[in-house]
Amino acid sequence: MKIILFILLQISNPLERLQKLVDSVQNDPDIRNGIVAASIRSTKTGDYKLQYNAQKSVNSASVLKLASTASALSVFGSKYRFQTFLEYDGVIIDSVLKGNVYIRGTGDPSLGSKRIGSSVDEISRSFAQKIKLQGIKKVEGFIIGDGSIFSDNTLADSWIWGDIGNYYGAGITGLNINENLYSVYFKQSKFIGDFAPITRIVPEIPNIKTINKVTVGERGSGDNVLLYSTPFSTIVLSEGTIPAGENEFSVKGSIPDPPTFLAYQVQKQFNLLGGIAERPTTSFQQYKMSEGYYPKQRVVFYTYESPPLSSLVKDCNYHSINLYADAFLKSVGYNLSKDGSFDSAIKSQKQLWSRKGVDLQGFMIRDGSGLSPSGVLTANNLTDILYTMKTDEAFPEYYASIPVVGISGTVQNLAKGSKAVGNVRAKSGSISNTRAFSGYFTASSGEMMSYAYIINRYADGAEKKVRRYLEEMIKLMVEI
Repeated sequence: MKIILFILLQISNPLERLQKLVDSVQNDPDIRNGIVAASIRSTKTGDYKLQYNAQKSVNSASVLKLASTASALSVFGSKYRFQTFLEYDGVIIDSVLKGNVYIRGTGDPSLGSKRIGSSVDEISRSFAQKIKLQGIKKVEGFIIGDGSIFSDNTLADSWIWGDIGNYYGAGITGLNINENLYSVYFKQSKFIGDFAPITRIVPEIPNIKTINKVTVGERGSGDNVLLYSTPFSTIVLSEGTIPAGENEFSVKGSIPDPPTFLAYQVQKQFNLLGGIAERPTTSFQQYKMSEGYYPKQRVVFYTYESPPLSSLVKDCNYHSINLYADAFLKSVGYNLSKDGSFDSAIKSQKQLWSRKGVDLQGFMIRDGSGLSPSGVLTANNLTDILYTMKTDEAFPEYYASIPVVGISGTVQNLAKGSKAVGNVRAKSGSISNTRAFSGYFTASSGEMMSYAYIINRYADGAEKKVRRYLEEMIKLMVEI
């Protein structure tokens, strides 16, 4: 790499230097069997300053979140708030509800999240109090979690088995809670190879059964545990190692059935407040399958609102939260087509940007987060969406949601000491053998540019080298 940088110093034109660097990266022995894709476009003139394999479809990793968050802001606006409704059917007679209570979500990914200063207990207690404030002391029917605004299949078909039980592979329902996460705590030991028993699961998940095969690894080895489970399942298999130590070590997993889980927590809090609700909690999807079900008129008695979308989009891009990005995608799909499935949402998103004039040839995504290894797009797809977003009413909030190189988010340690610090907005992306950056920067001419760099299918073990190459590209582009 030092030889490449020395050669680049002999070239006076910054754009030529950048083009030469990209070409050299593609020819690196650890990368030449893969693809380097790059695109830079002026948001002022629309001219492309750089295109290198820019129309080749490549894995996007988490830079896809830039498309998902742009879509949500463009459709809903920056001030939009997700709503969660408390409802009941039937009648209240002598403080007894002869009917059901429903907790109906509209896709809010932040409900009960510590990220917004909330918690499962706080939300559950608040909802239970709202039920009591209706004069209800006993619920004869069910307390039901209703996430039916989205399809029953909470996962993208192309997600891999090793991801879906873990925190980053949490399924998306219309009613999410605590980012659909729970923590499993394992007992550490000083001795490598010892069995690591589970000491607790937080928050409590009803009826969960564990098959634990986790052992103790070397001190400082970190989290090497995979949690295997499926939506609506009560069985979790844990395998791998935790680091040696004297305390507990926690690993995050995905809640298998968030609507039923939240209904359980609300019912528990309602009973702790002196109420009576004795039927087993359930989800609306499961309740609909019960014998004798028929639609019933509901009364809305409380509405909870999320923080504004601009705040949630910033959390998504700064912290690369898969759940948020996929919730945004499904919400856009439901808004535009009344279908909250992944497939329909992807079609709706493509129609949205096509109507805005974006060429989506090569845009074949499978989710909103970039978790799918089979979802692909082109570097031009990204720079074109970013270019088009520049004229959107929500652009100031969108721009502010993208981390600043050398300062914030997942790129706070990138390009330190260079002219890129404070000048480049960058969303990072990383999955197996893929690294990427995309966002905006201001060129030396004063023009704002959109850009995307993606390196796919590089050799195993070349991650650090690939990141250094991408960092050099970011440093060079600000001199254009």
